[in-house]
Amino acid sequence: MFARVRLFLLGVLSLFVVAGCGVRLAYSQLDWLVPWYLSDYVSFDREQRRLLDARLADRLTWHCSSQLGPYAELLGDLERRLVEAAPLDAAALDPFLQRGEAFWQVLMEALVPDAAQMFAALDDAQVAELAAAFARRNTETRKTFLEGSPGQLHSAQIERMEKRLRTWFGRLQPQQRQRVQAWSDALRPTTTDWLAHRERWQTGLIDALGRRHEAGFELEVRRLLTAAESDWSADYRADRAYNRAQTLALLADLVNDATPAQRQTLLGELAGWRADFQRMACAPPSGPALAAH
Repeated sequence: MFARVRLFLLGVLSLFVVAGCGVRLAYSQLDWLVPWYLSDYVSFDREQRRLLDARLADRLTWHCSSQLGPYAELLGDLERRLVEAAPLDAAALDPFLQRGEAFWQVLMEALVPDAAQMFAALDDAQVAELAAAFARRNTETRKTFLEGSPGQLHSAQIERMEKRLRTWFGRLQPQQRQRVQAWSDALRPTTTDWLAHRERWQTGLIDALGRRHEAGFELEVRRLLTAAESDWSADYRADRAYNRAQTLALLADLVNDATPAQRQTLLGELAGWRADFQRMACAPPSGPALAAH
């Protein structure tokens, strides 16, 4: 469930790969948007909704007071690197992505107590509802990413990437679209393994929920939220690393090949996100500091 929050809290921190808009509006309304999203998975009763509201309010206070400033700093550093005359390569972009991934890890660590308390409050019917929602979403995801001929799936992958890139660069030039196609051609197939890993994670969560009233449950939640990659096979880990490098190389090439108008669009988007993060940042609460845990 909490993976849905990622779309709001990280946004641009996956650099150019995740398209987004209206981040300031979405973030400011998380107190009611998150329960609405989570209701796709579990129906909360009044007391559970009250608990969720209280935990979310505390976590947003922590997040806006301690995390949004560093998000803005990251984007400012990226802007400065992009205006340098030196050409980009994957190695130049990788540190920025690593910093964004570190932010995500901090967020997952901070969510562990909240998630454990919310999960422990579920009854058996709600656990069954969650399992059914997982199964339903998995069917939808498999239909989106695995059904169709190889040519259709390849075209869909290219279309998804071009759509994301247009947010940052505007209309792509013919040679840039060819570069996106070359990127797609070079990727190693990981979709089946990704879906299998996701389903194993979901199964692990449902199994853990069967022990939600026992000692050690929060430790299981921590492992699920912060060490989800621990059961990746060596081959899958290597394929993901390879595809990550291919994607960073694509982004670097597109920046280097950007027209003046595209570069202006890119820098404008980054500046807008940075300004949004700066405006959304809030002062720490008075009194004892709110801990991440």
